[in-house]
Amino acid sequence: MKQLHVIMACHNRRDLTVGSIRSAIAAAETAHVNVDFTVYDDGSTDGSSAALSEMGADITVLSGDGSAYWARSMARAELDVWSRPVSQQSSESWIVWLNDDVILDTTAFHDLDAMAVNTVYIGAMRDGDTGDITYGGLKKTGWHPLGFSTVAPGPLLIPLDSFNGNLVFVSMPTAIQLGGIDGEYSHSLADIDYGLRCGRLNIPALLLPVSRGVCARNSPEPRDGVRRQWRRFVGLKGGGHYASLTRIIKKGAQRKWPLYVYATYILWWARHLISSVKARYQNGES
Repeated sequence: MKQLHVIMACHNRRDLTVGSIRSAIAAAETAHVNVDFTVYDDGSTDGSSAALSEMGADITVLSGDGSAYWARSMARAELDVWSRPVSQQSSESWIVWLNDDVILDTTAFHDLDAMAVNTVYIGAMRDGDTGDITYGGLKKTGWHPLGFSTVAPGPLLIPLDSFNGNLVFVSMPTAIQLGGIDGEYSHSLADIDYGLRCGRLNIPALLLPVSRGVCARNSPEPRDGVRRQWRRFVGLKGGGHYASLTRIIKKGAQRKWPLYVYATYILWWARHLISSVKARYQNGES
């Protein structure tokens, strides 16, 4: 029987976190697989750790101080699983990434027996109201190293260039071969980095058929001025955080990385300034 080691990061989303774990337990019961959870609670003050401890499930809660964010929290949860006396070379032992705002379908784990050990599998998420795909597989588009478009699941497995980390299945031997989640990112990009690493190591990353659960897209940024939006973009949780952006681009474009980094910022400003001008024009017309 397969053993699933679910890893998760959380911060002040107690009800969402508990609900996500409950959905994973139900999916595991439906698929007749064993499951345990390792949750890195990055400094929650809403009672998340206590609520998880009271669930009665096989949950290990690791505590942080609020500075780890998603990437480092997930990396530390994964390392904790690796440190246990589990059969790391067994094809029956799998690490499963799960975002704490995901509610899995009860059938989310139904095709585990068909999964190959040397392949990474990604489950797509959908919007609970519209059914539109929100997160999952990514295909390369355009000239920029981080130019991707979301891939909708079909009836068959779909090869990917990278992926979002909302639901990811990695066998223990393959996780060790890939070297684990890179916790040096400030918050985001670690999942995309992992997907790109699969490509460099010739490890297939495949999108599973049909969506596997519900996860709404992050709320759009408030339109509170270009400068404030810029500060969020380059901040610790933003996709334009300089150290993180440089880290991921350097891995795939060692010589041209400065060009791509600065192009990222130029394109950001161009898009937002044009949007701002259009908004002012439309307001003036009304």
